[in-house]
Amino acid sequence: MNTIADYGLIEIEYNHEQYKNMEFIRVDRIQNITYITLKDVLTGEMYTFEENKIQSIRKKMKYMPEKTRVPQNQLADTDSYSLY
Repeated sequence: MNTIADYGLIEIEYNHEQYKNMEFIRVDRIQNITYITLKDVLTGEMYTFEENKIQSIRKKMKYMPEKTRVPQNQLADTDSYSLY
């Protein structure tokens, strides 16, 4: 089962505003209210959202793309592009 922490970068809509490039930090429950803390990876700003006011949340991308099954040739295809 995937949780929000498994998703990498996410987008969230909260109070009719869009937040993009967010990274999951933690979940807190205080007096029966659940808060989700996210960090904007581009600016470093931290945001805390009330879970029941989040209108949508979706996965944007993983941090690292999956490795390809076929190994890629990392060498230059011709001598003119080679460093050696």
